[in-house]
Amino acid sequence: MRRRAALLALLLAAATGCAELRARFPGPDVLFIATPEEVGVEMLWLAAVTPEDVVFDLGSGDGRVVVAAARDFGARGVGVEIDADLVNTSRDTAYGAGVTERTRFLWQDLFVTDLREATVVTLYLRDDVNLRLRPKLLEELAPGSRVVSHDFDMGDWKPDRVKRVRGPHRNHTLYLWLIPANVAGVWRTRLGEREAVLNLTQRYQTLGGTLSLDGRELAITEGRMAGDEIRLTAGGLVLSGRVSGDAIEGTDASAAAWTAHRIR
Repeated sequence: MRRRAALLALLLAAATGCAELRARFPGPDVLFIATPEEVGVEMLWLAAVTPEDVVFDLGSGDGRVVVAAARDFGARGVGVEIDADLVNTSRDTAYGAGVTERTRFLWQDLFVTDLREATVVTLYLRDDVNLRLRPKLLEELAPGSRVVSHDFDMGDWKPDRVKRVRGPHRNHTLYLWLIPANVAGVWRTRLGEREAVLNLTQRYQTLGGTLSLDGRELAITEGRMAGDEIRLTAGGLVLSGRVSGDAIEGTDASAAAWTAHRIR
C-alpha cells in the first residue's frame, strides 16, 4: 500500500512538472521531420533571401534551414525550437559551419516568439498550426515580409506563389505569402486636380470597395496588395502606388500622380 502511494506521488510530481513546462512553453506538439537540405535551400530561394534579411525558422528542428540562410545566403538566422536537445544540436551545427555570429537558436514556443525583427519566416509545421499562427504573422511582420511554408498552406489566405520541387524521395510543395499592408478604411484621395474618396475593404491581399469621383461611385473591380504595393482598378482607372502607414503615393495608367490619406 505504501509502495502504491509512493508511486502515485511520483506520478503526480511528474505530471506537475510537465504542466509547469507546458505553462512555460504552451505551444502545440509537432513531430520533428526534417526538411531535406535541398528543399530548405529552395524555400530560401523562393523567399529571395539576401544578406539584408533576418530569417526566422519556426520549429527549426536541427537548425539546417537557419544555417543554410547564414552560410549560403549571408543572412542572419534565428531558429525557434521547443526541443532543448535539438536547440543544442543546432548550435553545434552552426559552430561547425562557421556561422555562429549570424545565427541564434531559441529554446522557446513559437507562439510566444516576438517576430517583429523577421523579414522572412520559414515553416514546416502542420496545417492547423499554420492557421493558429496566421494572425500572429499578419500582426507582427512588417508589410513585404515573406512567409514560406513547406507542404502546408494557410487555409483561405491564398499564397502569392506556389512552387513544387523534387526532393530525394518525393515531390514537395512550397507556398509563399507576402505580408500585405493594412489598407482597409476610408481614404481622402487626390487624382491630379480632382478630389475623391476611396473606401477600401480588405481580405488578406485582396481589396474591394468603391471610389467616389466626380459625383459617381465606382466599384473596385480589381484590387490587390503585394506587400506595401497597391494596385486598384475602378471605372476604367488603373491606380498603383506604395502604402506607408496612413498615406499612399502613386500614379495612374497615364503616369499622373495620385495620393491618398486615411481618415478613418
